[in-house]
Amino acid sequence: MPANLPPTYYAAEERFREATSNEEKIRILEEMLGIMPKHKGTDHLQADLRAKISRLKKEGEKKRVVSRFNPYAVEREDCPQVMVVGPPNSGKSSLVNALTGALNEVADYPYTTAKPEPGIMRSDNFRFQLVDLPPVMSDTMEGWMGDLLRHADGIMLVLDVSREHTIERMENVFKAVDRANLFIGGKESEEPPLGTMKQNSIVVLSKMDSVNQEIYELVRSELEDRFTIIESSVVKGVDVKGFTHKLADAVKYMRIYTKIPGKKADLVEPYMVRQGITVIEMADVIHRDIAETFNYARIWGEKTYDGQRVGKDHVLYDQDIIEVH
Repeated sequence: MPANLPPTYYAAEERFREATSNEEKIRILEEMLGIMPKHKGTDHLQADLRAKISRLKKEGEKKRVVSRFNPYAVEREDCPQVMVVGPPNSGKSSLVNALTGALNEVADYPYTTAKPEPGIMRSDNFRFQLVDLPPVMSDTMEGWMGDLLRHADGIMLVLDVSREHTIERMENVFKAVDRANLFIGGKESEEPPLGTMKQNSIVVLSKMDSVNQEIYELVRSELEDRFTIIESSVVKGVDVKGFTHKLADAVKYMRIYTKIPGKKADLVEPYMVRQGITVIEMADVIHRDIAETFNYARIWGEKTYDGQRVGKDHVLYDQDIIEVH
């Protein structure tokens, strides 16, 4: 049976795509549910909208719980949260501004960033919330900052390779992270010491337009076996698409699209999920009720033939389309 959706539904759908906050998205989705005709042809679409509302509300509850414990907690968006750390004047704020279009303050004096400053990086249907943290100057960090690093989905370490003191400051950052019982790394072979938590991370070598060759070579030789490294110059321009793909690989996130049976796939706003997720885990991400009543799924993707029927333990890959039955 055709859905026969009215023009006001499609107008609301367009506003949903442009919405930025969870609250606004929930309000629009509820409006779309109210507009939609209720008959057999819209059953799957109604279920999909309710699943999205439930997911956004659950994310909102998580934000409120975290904020009660940490006054510096940053409200999460519906995408992975990556903390951006580094020494003073490492170029963090300029980089976050270039990648997200945020307007965080940038200056030559230390500690310009006094509190967490978030922005959304979007490219090629990837979405990441980058949070520019205050700089790490000594070999310790405040407890609230370590808490944010532990609860993040990944860490981006920014190092200025134009200045001679970068090696000393880099070592301070690693000592501070160690004292927060964290281990940051990006390579599969690296395992954290006992009693520490590993966070998937990436390193950005900034200010490549005025590079100090000796410092650059020392930093690269020290870190390239442990991290994926991106060389960057805000002055010359940042390749946001290339940057986003490397960050996704380093922190191990991917895009999964969803499809309602009998409808076209939603290729506008994929779910951002951990690499290696199975079909049943993905069903639970969409909505717990879908996971509990799961029968089978059909998958479209590079590693399957179109519409291949799979069971709950099938592993998904980046840009797969999943249709849950």
